[in-house]
Parts: sequence; structure tokens; C-alpha cells
Amino acid sequence: MSTLIIGFLLVFGVFFNSFESGSLSQYLQWHSIILVIGGSLGILVLSNPPGVLKSLFKALLSFFKPDDTLSVYEHELRSLSTNKEQGAKSKNKLIAYAAELWEQGIDPELFVALLSQKKRELEHRQIDAVQALKNLSKYPPALGMVGTVMGMVALFQGLDSNKNNIGANLSMAMTATFYGLILTNAIVSPLSDRLQVKQVHDANTNQGVYELLLLINRGESSSFIDEEIRERAA
Repeated sequence: MSTLIIGFLLVFGVFFNSFESGSLSQYLQWHSIILVIGGSLGILVLSNPPGVLKSLFKALLSFFKPDDTLSVYEHELRSLSTNKEQGAKSKNKLIAYAAELWEQGIDPELFVALLSQKKRELEHRQIDAVQALKNLSKYPPALGMVGTVMGMVALFQGLDSNKNNIGANLSMAMTATFYGLILTNAIVSPLSDRLQVKQVHDANTNQGVYELLLLINRGESSSFIDEEIRERAA
């Protein structure tokens, strides 16, 4: 989370210091802000089903939580090697699901199939969230161009009666493109890249948890599982 905050501060610090003295107010055009940001949110809702939006919202919230690593679950996995039902309240969805299956007395072979299905489901949710954010990144610049065209139309309509303000009106028209580029290149695209990196990291963690749960399900000895946990956590 610290790199996320530092990154945003650095990016917007660079942009803020790039403005000429006293020119910041020229960029505060509310019609452009509403068109680009509001339009992008509308397209996000329009182009994704509720389940994907829910996954995306949870994925973005996960940026503000500690990184999910195998070492976080070392104690839980060691406890499960002696009592398979102790992970029912785990924050890791795979561990909690495995403990639930063991509590129900599921057949060991069926356990493998169900746990594999659960792991794929979790991975697909994260992939959907990444793809939704990547798809969104192409729309803000297009919406910015729409705003610029609208501004240019208004400029040309009043060109005969308001020739003295051509520069100011043209500047106003270009702010929509500016906001579209900023939204895509300083927010949406970096967040989608970060989400993809996190998705790969979480998939590796879940793969390690999954393999250890399979060892526990096979009834391997606690000492063997402890050794596997130490090696994988390292």
C-alpha cells in the first residue's frame, strides 16, 4: 500500500509542478471533468456484469491490505496438519473452504476436485477484475475527444460574434482531452498494471496453499508438512 500512495503523490506532484504559475485555474473546467470521469464510470457499469464489478471493487480495496503471502498462513497450515477443522475461520478462502469440506466428511478424491474448482474460481475473479480495468483504459481519451469536439462546435458557432476570446475558448475545449489522457495514463492504466502484478502474486500464494492442503488431505505427517511449509514460505 505504501508504494501506491507514494506513486500517486509522485505522479500528481510532477503534474502539479508542470503547470505554469497561475494557469491551474484554466484546467478546472467542470463540464470536461464531468464528461470524462462520469462518462468513464458509466461505461464501466455498462460494459461489465455485476459480478465483475463486485470483483473489481474488492480487488481495488485489496490494495489497502497487507500483501498475501504463504508465510501469513504458516501457523494455520501447521494446525490443520493435526486438526483439519481448525481453519474454518481463516481469512484465506482456500483454507476456509478446505476446512469446511473436511468438516462435512467429503471423500478425499472429491475433496481434490472441489478444492481445484474453488482455486480456479478465485483466479478467474481476479482475472476478470484486471481485464475490466484494462478495458476501461481505452475510453477516457475517446471521451476527452468528444468533449473537445463539443467545445470546438461551440467555439465555431460563436466565432463571428466573439472573435476576441478565440484563444480562451479553444483552451477550454482542449481540457476534455487533457482529462481523458490524465485519467487513462496516470490512474486507470497504472492501477490495472498493479492489479495484474498482484493477481500473479496472489495466484502463486494460492498455489502454494493449495498444494499444502492437498498434502494435508492425503494424511502426510506433520513433520513432512512443516518442512514443506518452511521451504515454500522461504
